[in-house]
Amino acid sequence: MPLRTISIFFDEKSFSQNLIDYAVGIAVQHKAHVAGIFVKPFDWPYEPHESYVRGREAIRALIEHYETQEGLAADVASARFQAAAERHGVGFEFRTLRGVDAGDEAALHSLHADLVIVGHAWPGKLPGSWSAVSMLLGSGVPFLIVPEGWSAKTTPTNVTLAWNASRVARRAIADAMPLLSAAQSVRVVVVNPEANPLYGAAPGADIALLLARQDINVTVQQLQTAPGKSVADAISADADENGSDLIVIGAYGHSRSRELFLGGVTRSLLKSATVPLLIAH
Repeated sequence: MPLRTISIFFDEKSFSQNLIDYAVGIAVQHKAHVAGIFVKPFDWPYEPHESYVRGREAIRALIEHYETQEGLAADVASARFQAAAERHGVGFEFRTLRGVDAGDEAALHSLHADLVIVGHAWPGKLPGSWSAVSMLLGSGVPFLIVPEGWSAKTTPTNVTLAWNASRVARRAIADAMPLLSAAQSVRVVVVNPEANPLYGAAPGADIALLLARQDINVTVQQLQTAPGKSVADAISADADENGSDLIVIGAYGHSRSRELFLGGVTRSLLKSATVPLLIAH
């Protein structure tokens, strides 16, 4: 299914012009509508002396002050998002969520998109109740996570596809197909192939053939983990060495009572990847 609706979630901490331009660029490439969803702060950055505020009027004044700051931050984000969308001529909308209530609302907004883009995966960069991981596990919609400092303004052209012959890896291919088809090259990476009999006699060859029949320029690379290094390390190192600007991977995991469980490779890549990461569940 083509990308026709893209949602980008951000707050004050994860907001950047590079992130906005990256998301809008993908929307342009795929002729998609883009929704900017700004999450107001989960908590307010109280100054130490403010803990001594007493009296109804003083407390009300303090609350109004921070609500005004929230509104100003949302106005700035809205103006910059709108300017980028109008500059590129894409259809857009802008919404706001309140951080303290954002978890369920964010998951609901995710369900109405073909692709969700966020600035970082983990609490501390985004409010914990609406981290990319919680929304991914709650919605099943593919997430494209853009690391801090990513400044490339082009859409993905050189993609690394992590393949381990699993259901979630196959799901990732289906979810990423619009981006894979638009890329100049796709590199199927198979790590420690001898450890998995499901790969067959030529690990990665059959899935590469599937992609080639979609007119995708695809190659296969078999890797071995170095001593003391993990599968995630091997994938990241190969992506860096070959100039990849997107890693696609399937994510094992589930969410129970807002507790998050992810497979080790996915979790490690989320923490360490230096290029955008598309994960599917």
